[in-house]
Amino acid sequence: MPILSDSRATWVVRTQLTSRPRIDRVVEEAVAAGLNALIVQVRGRGDAYFQGGLEPPPPSLAETTFDPLAHLIAEAHGRGIAVHAWVNANLVWNPARPNNDPRHLVNRHPEWLMAPESLAGDLLALPPSHPDFKRRLLAYVVANPGSVEGLYSDPANEDYRKHLAAVCGDIAARYDVDGVHLDYIRYPNQAWGYSRGALDRFRVEVDRELSAEDRRDMSERLARHPLVYTRRYPVRWGNFRRRAVSRMVEQVSGAVRRARPGITVSAAVFPDISIARDDKLQEWPEWMTRGWLDVACPMNYATAEQRELFDRRTHAGVGARGPGRVWMGIGAWRLPVAETVARVRAARAAGANGVVLFSHGGLQGQRGAFTTLRREVFGPPTRVSQE
Repeated sequence: MPILSDSRATWVVRTQLTSRPRIDRVVEEAVAAGLNALIVQVRGRGDAYFQGGLEPPPPSLAETTFDPLAHLIAEAHGRGIAVHAWVNANLVWNPARPNNDPRHLVNRHPEWLMAPESLAGDLLALPPSHPDFKRRLLAYVVANPGSVEGLYSDPANEDYRKHLAAVCGDIAARYDVDGVHLDYIRYPNQAWGYSRGALDRFRVEVDRELSAEDRRDMSERLARHPLVYTRRYPVRWGNFRRRAVSRMVEQVSGAVRRARPGITVSAAVFPDISIARDDKLQEWPEWMTRGWLDVACPMNYATAEQRELFDRRTHAGVGARGPGRVWMGIGAWRLPVAETVARVRAARAAGANGVVLFSHGGLQGQRGAFTTLRREVFGPPTRVSQE
């Protein structure tokens, strides 16, 4: 399937995939809006909104044989609409709605979890299998909802990267998806990534370039201060974590392209390139340059009063796409329909290769939104050849 040269898509959140009627409604609304693609969330929190995957289903699908992804693909493809499997990469657990299936990675592999700097010293004293390890992490997340959305797996953990690549490759191999779309392919912020595995790997990397005397000195300091390497080499520590995320993108991209040659690999990314790189450790323009990513979808969710900010981010994102493409993300849930229409036009005028609206469910709550989009900017849902 060629990459859409004029994407007209919505992000479809997983809660809309739990029954045939909900899925059928989404497809009918996509037709009404003139969409040519749906980006559907099939891995929300380390779970599977499809059958026979490498991870357990969410509680809402635990007792059913219904396959949401298979049904949606059949319905959407039958109406000429592409389907991209949306995978939340590193965000794997919602404390408010836990998945207690013993097969869930948080229950099976707590050593894969990311740790915050302020908690790292305490967690390093505990084996990951100890009940207090997960309890302490969860308590921190619950107490800090403004800075972290839930438990994250650590992209610096090679075993987890392989697991995620296998999950995505499995989807691409078994389902006729047109693309795999990565979200939360980042750190929550600079204060995260202090797991035992990451710290050990970083120490090994740094030690290779130290003299024997300096290694002995650092070893003595490490016994008293477990974060001494990250604090002495902060720039290198940031680069280490950026490379871990980039390596994750490379591995996932390779896995899905081997499973389904010609598939589109895309990612939801932070629209401010500096914040993406420096705070989220998400160096997405490099992913485009290296060809690991076909499409970047900047989450340009500026409010109705922030038109200038939207335009500035749009031009920056288009300018950073390199050999890839940009489908501009628009926060339609927080905008009047007329403003969403205006931003679709602005994104096109700036040279974006398409748009993705967040979210499909948000548009459902706005009377006449889908027919207005079709009439004003989208037209019929025809697939477009690659440029």
